[in-house]
Order: sequence, then C-alpha cells, then structure tokens
Amino acid sequence: MQLFKLISTEFSKLAANKGILFSVIAALLVPVLYGGILLSATWGPYDNLSNLPVAVVNEDQGAVSENESINVGSELVMNLKEGKNLGWKFVNSADAMRGLEQNEYYMAIIIPKDFSQRVTTVMEPDPQKLELEYIQNEGLNFLASKVTETASQRIREQLANTITENYTSKVFSSLGDVSEGFEKAADGSARLSDGTGQLNEGTEKLLNSVTTKQSDITRLADGSQQLKDGTSLLLEKLQGKSSDISKLADGSERLHDGTVTLKDGTGKLLNGLQKAETGSEELKNGVATNLAPGARKVADGTIRLKGGSAELAAGAEKLVAGLEEFGAKNPSTQVPPYDESYQKIIDGAKKISNGLNSLSSKSVKLSDGAVTVADGIDNKVVPGTAKLHDGLNQLVEGQQKIDNGAAKLEDGAQKVADGNGKVETGWNELITGVSKLDTGAGKIADGNEAVDEGWKKLSTGAEKLNNGAGKVNDGSEKLASGLKEGAEKTSGIETGDDNAGMFSSPVKLKSKSVNEYEHYRDSTAPYVLTLGLFVGILIMSLFIKFKRPAHTSSIDWFITKFLKLSSLAVVQAILLMLVVLFVLGVNVTNPIGLVFFAIVVSIVFSAIVLFLASLGGNIGRFLAIGFVILQLSITGANLPIEMLPNFHRSLSEFLPFTYSIAGFKSVITLNDLGGMITNMSILLTYLIIFAGLSYVVFLFKKQKAHKSKDADVVSM
Repeated sequence: MQLFKLISTEFSKLAANKGILFSVIAALLVPVLYGGILLSATWGPYDNLSNLPVAVVNEDQGAVSENESINVGSELVMNLKEGKNLGWKFVNSADAMRGLEQNEYYMAIIIPKDFSQRVTTVMEPDPQKLELEYIQNEGLNFLASKVTETASQRIREQLANTITENYTSKVFSSLGDVSEGFEKAADGSARLSDGTGQLNEGTEKLLNSVTTKQSDITRLADGSQQLKDGTSLLLEKLQGKSSDISKLADGSERLHDGTVTLKDGTGKLLNGLQKAETGSEELKNGVATNLAPGARKVADGTIRLKGGSAELAAGAEKLVAGLEEFGAKNPSTQVPPYDESYQKIIDGAKKISNGLNSLSSKSVKLSDGAVTVADGIDNKVVPGTAKLHDGLNQLVEGQQKIDNGAAKLEDGAQKVADGNGKVETGWNELITGVSKLDTGAGKIADGNEAVDEGWKKLSTGAEKLNNGAGKVNDGSEKLASGLKEGAEKTSGIETGDDNAGMFSSPVKLKSKSVNEYEHYRDSTAPYVLTLGLFVGILIMSLFIKFKRPAHTSSIDWFITKFLKLSSLAVVQAILLMLVVLFVLGVNVTNPIGLVFFAIVVSIVFSAIVLFLASLGGNIGRFLAIGFVILQLSITGANLPIEMLPNFHRSLSEFLPFTYSIAGFKSVITLNDLGGMITNMSILLTYLIIFAGLSYVVFLFKKQKAHKSKDADVVSM
C-alpha cells in the first residue's frame, strides 16, 4: 500500500505543477517531432540530386567516318539535357574552372576536342581510348562527391556501350562479306585441290620418265665424248701432215679427183650434221612424241657421216693410187731430186688416206653411238638438251668451215700444177675447219656431260617436286575443307541490331530486392527511433525530482522513481508509434511487434537514464549524452557493423543501441520475429543490469542520508 501511495503522490505532484507538466509533455513530444521530421516520406539524400550543380564543357569538334559525321560529344550533351540525374550546367571551359575555384560546382565534366575522332580509331590497328575528364570538388561535400563520381561512371558505361555497339555493328556488317569470301575461297581451294591432284599425277609421271631415261642420257654423253676423241685425232693428223701438202703439186689431177671426192664427203658430212642439228632442235623443243624422231634423225645424220667419211677415205685411197700410177707413167719422178719430193707426196697422201680411214672408223663409232642414243631415248625430253643443240650448231658451223676448206682444197688440187702454195693454203684452211670441228665436238661432249649431270639433278628435283606436290595436294584438301566449314559457320551468325546490342552490352542486370525499402526513411527509421526514444527519456529526467519521502524504504523509493520514468517512457513510445504508423504511414512488416518492441526499448533506456541521473545528476545526464555520441557511428546506424574495424566491432557488442537498431530492423523491414525476440532479450538484460545499478545508487544514498541525519530530502 505504501508503494502505491508513493506512486500516486508522484503523479499528483506532476499534475499539480503546470510548469513541470507542460515541460514533461514537451519532452514527450521531442521524439515525435524528431521522428516526424526525419521519417518524412519526402526526405531522402537522393531526392534532390538535380539541385547539385555540375558543369559540362563540350569541346568535341566531331569527326567523319566512312562518309558519316560523328559527334559523340553533342550526343552526350543531348542525353544529359534530357535527364535530371544532376543539375547539369552547360558552360565553356573558362566558366567551369572559375566555378570550381569559387565553389559553385560540385564537379566539372570536360569533353575534349578529339573525343569523336578517337571513336573513329576503334577499327584501326592502334585504337585510341576516349578520355572523358571530370574534376570533383570533394571539399564541398564528401557524399555529394561520391554521387557525382557514380554519375560519371554511368556516363562512361553508357558511352562504352554505345561505342561497342557501333563497333560490333561494323564487325557484323562485314561478316556477310567474310562468309561470302569463305565460300569463294572454299570453291577456289577445291579447284586448287583438283589442280594439285593433277599436278601430283604429272609429277609422278615426270619422275618416272626422268628416272627411266637416266641411262640413255649417260650413253649419249659417252657417245659425244667418243666423237670428240675422233675429231681431236683428225685435227692432229691434219696438222701433222701440213708440211707434206707441197709435195702434192705434181699429182694435181688425181689430187683433184680425190678432193672432189673429199668435197662430196664433206658435203655429206655437213648434210648429216645439219640433220643432226635439226634433230637436236627437235630434241630441245619436243616432248615425248618429238624427242625420239629427232634422235632418229641424229642417228641418220651420223650414218650419212659414216658413209661420207668412208667415201672420203676411198677418195684418199684413189688419190694414193693415182699418184703411184702417175709415178709409174712418169719415170722422171724417180730421178733425183724429183724422186724425193714425189715420194713425200705419196707418203703424205697415204697419211691422209690413213687419217681419213681413221675418221671413217670414228664416224662408224659415232654412228653406232647415235643409233644407241636414238634407241635409248623414249618419248620425254629434258631441259638440258638445249646445250646439245648449241653444240651441234657449233659443229655444223665447224663442218661448214670444213666444207669451205674442202672446196678450197678442190680448187687447190685443180691448181696444184700451178703451184703448191694454193694447196698449202687450202690445207691450212682445212686444218682451221677441223679445229673448229674439234672445238664443236668438245662443246658437244661438255654439253652432253652437263646434260647428264643436269639430268641427275632433274631426277632429284623431280622427286622433291613430286613429294612437294603431294603435300600441296594434302594441304589444299584440308584448306578446302576448313574454308567450307568456316563459310558454313559464319553464314549462320546472326548480325542484326539486336545481336549487335547483345554483343556490345551482353549483361543485363536483373535486380530483385528482398525486404525492400519503400522510402529512404525506412532505412533510417531504426536509428531515428532509437535516438528519439533515448533523447526523450533523457530530457524528461530533467523534470523528475529524486526527493525521498520520509519513512520510505530504499526499494520503494527506487520503484517509485523507476515506474514514474518508465511510465513516461511508455507514453513516449506509444505516441511516437502512433505518429509513425498512422500519421507518417511508415510501411512496417510487423506493426504490433514494432509497438511492443518500442515500449521495451523505451523502458530499457529509462533504466539507463535513471542510473546515470541518480548517480551524477546533471553530470550523469552529460555522461548520457556522451554515451549517445559514442554509439552513433558504431552500432549499425551509418555503416553495417560488419564493415567496422575490429575494435569498434567488438565494442558495439556491449552497446544497447546495437540491439535496439537491429530489433527495429527486424520488425520494420525484415519481418524477423526471431530477430526481434533475440534483441529484446539482450535489451532486457540491460534493463535488469541498469535497474539493479540504480537500486544500488538509491540504497547508497539512503545510507549516506541516514548518517548525516538528513532523512527528509535528498537533493539530486
């Protein structure tokens, strides 16, 4: 009964003192006013971004790409004018710099002169990145600088997507040409594959032809060497008998007959060599069907050469017989000194006859070698036969000179009676012609030897060519297959505007929120409600007197003061919740839980304030203000507790605001009844602790008053 009487007395005194009563009512309205302002649905840090002045300077001079004008700077300015993200101010560079210096702008965005020009380099080997300069004035407001920085990043992303889409459109537009090119290349490579297949077949035939004719070419080289040996011997014999020609003057008639025969033989020899030259020409230019006939003509020419040389040898023998017959009919030839000269003429004629017989023998070998060559050659010819033709050409030239020499020899024999000088001259010309013949034969031998070496190299080259042709054929088949596959794949690529847009910006963020805030106030409500309730209790504690009635126990005294302050705390919480739910219309997931939790929080705060006020009076209240300031930034109001440094995160675990803010989040936005109960349990622990501490303070003060004999009033 005493306790109820004390409580009734407390509230009666409060009602009787109008000044204190209005002060308490005003204190009760502090959380309401504080919450009403900060929890207004029209208040938020991002609601008035268009009031932030940001300077935009467009210095872009534009560019031309593929006969199309590009002006990215103007397009960007146009987009900014259409949007209201920030307070865009479109000024020149000087005004922008002056505005930053005079703190008129939070940021300046500068579009450089070559902005559009750099866009045109996107398809070049060395593309230049676009540079969009922005200057922030962070000193005006840090949060505003972050907002403007985010806006700049969004502009950069928008420009990047636009440029990427243009680049992708150009690439996609060329894919059709690429596909068509692949198809043409595939057709061409298929034809190339067919051609390389035929080439491979041809190289195989060439290789077979070259390798099978190698032995024939070797025999041809050996035969030409034998020809060279014969002409060398002929030249040697002619040169050795030059001094004996003067002895032929007396046998002019028979010598003339012999030279006629010799002329006929050299003519035949020339004819044969000319045919051989014709055959070599055909050998050089012909193919399989022309080579053999040409070789056959060479063989025929050498046969005629053999016949001519034989006739020439027979003529020489007749010359010797004529000279002997002439000596028999003319005894004067046996009389000194004519007998010695006459004998030299006969000996010279015999040597000529022997030389011509030897030439006839060599021509037989030459004829046999030519026949062997003609029989060994098939229907293919080699590039090296050109040298054979050159050698035969020179041989013909030499033989022509021999023929000329033979003609001169004939003239000399006719005029032998007039003087041995002309015979000697003719003989010398014959030596010259035979020398050329020998030279030509040497060239033929050298040419055929080179042909033999060249033929061997040709065989090696033909083998390599055949191997290479096979590899080319395999590669061309793979190339044709790959190009065809590439054409099929590129032709199936979609290149429409939608595809270009997808390629330039392939990721679309599909956002979905849980426990979404309807207004910005919903995110700050736990902090605002917590702070409002604590400050309201703290202000109301100023109007509560802590005088202990006479003959009142410490426990009754404590309960009376605690219930008085707690009752006001409950009223404060209810008033605030009525404004939040019905006046402000805050969207709350658990309204009943919100009211109940607010009442508990307000009572817990009243216990904390009671302890501090009863302990130190105004000093205690000042400590309470410091206690509030301590909790503002480390209890989840501004930053999640998980983002705090380790020390602050550990400290937040011992502060009541941590659990008050977390509990309000549970009932306002998270609809987490379990979270509310958990945080409420922790707050009730604070209630018990601080209520107990308050009782200890009251008990201590009573004992102190008893000792000082002052039992009526305790001035706080």
